[in-house]
Amino acid sequence: MKKINSFEYETLIWFLIRACFITASSSLIIEIAEEEALLSIIIGILLGIIPFVIYEYFKHKYPSKNIIEINQKLFGKFSNIINFIIFLTIFIFTIITFWMLTNFINTQFLYKTPFFVIGLALIIPVAYINLKSLKVIGKVSLLSFYISFVFIILILSGIISGIYIDNIKPFFVHTPNQILYASLIFLCFNVLPIFLLTIIPKNQITKYSSKKNFLFYILAGLSLLNVIFMTITIFGIGLSKIYEYPCFEILKRVSILDIIDRVESILVVEWILALFILISVAIYFLKMTFIQTFTKFKNSEKKGNYFTIVASSLLLIISSCIFQTNGEELTFFKGPFIYLSLIVFIVIPIIMLIKSKFSS
Repeated sequence: MKKINSFEYETLIWFLIRACFITASSSLIIEIAEEEALLSIIIGILLGIIPFVIYEYFKHKYPSKNIIEINQKLFGKFSNIINFIIFLTIFIFTIITFWMLTNFINTQFLYKTPFFVIGLALIIPVAYINLKSLKVIGKVSLLSFYISFVFIILILSGIISGIYIDNIKPFFVHTPNQILYASLIFLCFNVLPIFLLTIIPKNQITKYSSKKNFLFYILAGLSLLNVIFMTITIFGIGLSKIYEYPCFEILKRVSILDIIDRVESILVVEWILALFILISVAIYFLKMTFIQTFTKFKNSEKKGNYFTIVASSLLLIISSCIFQTNGEELTFFKGPFIYLSLIVFIVIPIIMLIKSKFSS
């Protein structure tokens, strides 16, 4: 069994939390909570500690098992139903995130290029690293983290002079329901994706550290709080709500040394890498779920590779067909997706936790 080191695992936490922010949750949070978007994210980070602690509990309680194997141990034959629900939800989530990435590139950079062609160019490397091993995913994540860190420094240094604090006023003009609703959007899109990491047993991670994992969780959450702060204080709420991708538009304000402008096409790579890592981990989750749910395929790397190819192909085809009407995706994101995420990524783990406590 090939292992990844703790720092590679921690970079996965970083990317999974940040991945969906620029393409989905940031615009929804700004639309709903406006000036209170900052408060909504803080609440979302605090709420996210609950599932984070539950996932860490499983890591320590069952160090040699992933979430699928834990279900099999706790629920026996009934685990097949639970694991299928998890599998189906992750597959839907993967389709959504792949659509987000492809649609973002299509609308912002390659609007004359067919959606399918862009998707094909993206899915090939995703499938390739999954055909290798988890260790390759970890190495790609680590390298991407270093690249992203440099870009983040460039972004901050290039736009910090444009901050106007009065743009975040007035405070507390929205109802608690609106603030909480925006917090749930942040929770579902930017915290609960770390559920994907429950597919990696603790024993498969060298020098595993829950404290460092929590530190990266907090840092990733605070980094998104900083992004929304920069967006609102520079653009103001009115302008931020107009843009489809307000946190991307802010990159157009970046000027390096007041000499180099229009570098958003380079700096946005940091966000594209995050989505790429998330989709790669999601495909790995689906592959391992497939292998371990169907016992006759257990430990069959060859069958898993076949599945990777089939799943990647389906991902490409289905993502090209969904959300044909403009705005249709927002209706899904703000409704069914939230409920589905809360049930599968929080309610089911809580039930597993209770079962585990009574079984021990």
